Amino acid sequence: MLLSYLQLVIGLSIPQALVRIWLVFAVAGLGPSRHARKLVLFAVASSILGDLDYWFVSAPVHALTSTCIALAALYAVFRKLGARSVLLLFVTYTAVSFLTDIVGGALIQVLHGMTDRKDVIAHYPAVLHSVYVPLGVALGLLAFYLEKRSFPFLHRLYQYLLDIQQSRMKEVLLLTIVQLFVLGLLFSIGMEKGKRGFSEAPYNWTVYALVLLTFCSIFYMLRLFVRIREEAIVQTRDVYAEEIGQMFTVIRGHRHDFLNHMQVMSSMLQMNKIQQLKSYMDELAKEAHAVAPVFDHSSPALAAFVIGKTGQAKARDIPFACDIPARLEIEAFVKMIDLVKIMGNLVDNAFEESERLPSGSRDVRLTIGSEGDTLALEVSNRGRALTDEELRMMTMPGYTTKKSGHSGLGLAIVQERVQFYQGALSIRYCPENGTTTIRIGLPRKK
Repeated sequence: MLLSYLQLVIGLSIPQALVRIWLVFAVAGLGPSRHARKLVLFAVASSILGDLDYWFVSAPVHALTSTCIALAALYAVFRKLGARSVLLLFVTYTAVSFLTDIVGGALIQVLHGMTDRKDVIAHYPAVLHSVYVPLGVALGLLAFYLEKRSFPFLHRLYQYLLDIQQSRMKEVLLLTIVQLFVLGLLFSIGMEKGKRGFSEAPYNWTVYALVLLTFCSIFYMLRLFVRIREEAIVQTRDVYAEEIGQMFTVIRGHRHDFLNHMQVMSSMLQMNKIQQLKSYMDELAKEAHAVAPVFDHSSPALAAFVIGKTGQAKARDIPFACDIPARLEIEAFVKMIDLVKIMGNLVDNAFEESERLPSGSRDVRLTIGSEGDTLALEVSNRGRALTDEELRMMTMPGYTTKKSGHSGLGLAIVQERVQFYQGALSIRYCPENGTTTIRIGLPRKK
């Protein structure tokens, strides 16, 4: 038994654990090569304790205790990454291990006709190695490939899961973890049926309980999806309501200003200040002509957005210029609610960055237009110098250059919407004038 245990730990468990956790770190973009020693330490510790647990504990209990062992070992070695990060790495590691073991068990059964896992481990180590060594090599090559190549989607997905704030999504993730554990438990007791004191009746009742739990989880997930859809509708309504509310606030402000202007002009006329009155009226005319195209825009939602943001910019002492054609087929490229979401995040970020500068140096510009079969949108603002690394990281969820209290999800939300419409997003910084420009191209709907 000792020889079988040593063969299992040294020849199989440690190498398998190492390539699996290496792959997990590569997927998360954490640079596994930088953590090589700790990864080896985790593989050794979790394998030694996990295999001891396998030999002396029944299958259902082993499914739970081995899970706890892996989580404890991962947290002990990588606790500096934070509890949330460790938990996410653990879930990914568990999923990779579960899928690998399923594939390995299926290959052993198909190629060698063996289903007794314990018997294979104890008496046929060559069979075990003939299957798991190639699997380990494949996982290792995949991990090496992912580490050397940059896959922003995987990194953004990891950051999104790490920084997730929505309670509904947390519940979905929790249910997913439960599903993985249930499947793993069912797989474990199925492999050990009749070999560790399991009679037919207790095994069947265990399966019934697990199936019932699975259906309950599926029902609850469907219920959550319905709620998420309802919340999305409410959020859509709130976006329009907020922009329209801002528009009415600006209109009320214009009404108040209009009364003041009338009083000033009346006073000038009474004092026979004709030249000053003419100059004053010319200034008012310029301001009116600048605002008029916005009110005449073919899209009420876009007009409300621009008017609202113009009011915000004025209140925050930020020069804000817009170049938007009055007749633009927005819906041919993107849903208006998504365009408002994209513009809102970009303009809000530009305002916040501009506020770091002195009043005279601030400048934010919004440009929208069609270029053939592409809707082009640009938002530019003056701000501090940005490095290439900062430009690359800006679209990742949770990343922010601002002070604490910001979620860092604004550009990530924009990126997600752009990808949904199969568009392109680029960020460039011009050191000559200190301007950062974000350009988005959205193709015409097919």
